Amino acid sequence: MAVRETVRPEAGKLVDMAWDPITRIVGNLGIYTKIDFDNREVVSCKSTSSLFRGYSVFMKGKDPRDAHFITSRICGICGDNHAVCSCYAQQMAYGVKPPPLGEWIVNLGEAAEYIFDHIIFQDNLVFVDFCEQMVKDTNPTLLAKAEKTSAPHQDIHGYKTIADIMRGLNP
Repeated sequence: MAVRETVRPEAGKLVDMAWDPITRIVGNLGIYTKIDFDNREVVSCKSTSSLFRGYSVFMKGKDPRDAHFITSRICGICGDNHAVCSCYAQQMAYGVKPPPLGEWIVNLGEAAEYIFDHIIFQDNLVFVDFCEQMVKDTNPTLLAKAEKTSAPHQDIHGYKTIADIMRGLNP
């Protein structure tokens, strides 16, 4: 991931920080911020995406009733969200509205999908950056500091240091 950031802000000045691309999400997402470190405030934050997915283009000529099946397969992580959005689009196009119980069922399904997405994303795409093996290779001084840093709530989870947590994230 290419990162451009100013780490030594001058007093009273806004610091421009950019993370572009953020490859673990979609590969074409960029976040651009202006931060006032003196006041501990994010003054501006914008995200951009250069990828045109073209849902409307490749759905042209297809039976709209198939939209949720097709759109759900575009993304490897958030397929359910694309399917639900296409269902909402169909409902608007056909001028129909599901009964309240139907909305509850959709919302429960979305909640389950949120939990699933969170687990997939965190375990497979994020935690690898924080595991002991990765940090040992890329930032050994951070691992040394983690070895000396007590983990909060160790009586609950059993990890004595932050490094112990990092070891627990090893694949």
